[in-house]
Amino acid sequence: MLSRIQTAHTRRDDVPTSKMRAIIISAVGTVIPCIIAGAIVGIFFRSSFWYWTLGIAVLAFLYACLDRIPLRLFTGTMKGLPLGGLLRYGYASTDKRPVPTFYEIEDRERFNIYSYDHYYGDREK
Repeated sequence: MLSRIQTAHTRRDDVPTSKMRAIIISAVGTVIPCIIAGAIVGIFFRSSFWYWTLGIAVLAFLYACLDRIPLRLFTGTMKGLPLGGLLRYGYASTDKRPVPTFYEIEDRERFNIYSYDHYYGDREK
């Protein structure tokens, strides 16, 4: 009985640490690649290096957040994935991405039909 209590106590103490570790890994794993991408572009424009670095980094960060990379990195860290698997899961996995609803698909198809007819007209005449 005592070992169960000790195990439960250890788990409770370990959970905030692992969550904090997952938060740090997801934040660093999202921000650092964005800054590196901006710096690579900034290398070609040495006179305005920091403008390019920060501009591209902000755009890359927005894309990374919209693609839910921090969420997948957090989830992968909580699952205990190794570093290689974590990076593959965080950057290449397709789960946790937004899925278009039926109405969004229908609107896109309707737009494609109308725009095709508008530009090309009725070809059968």
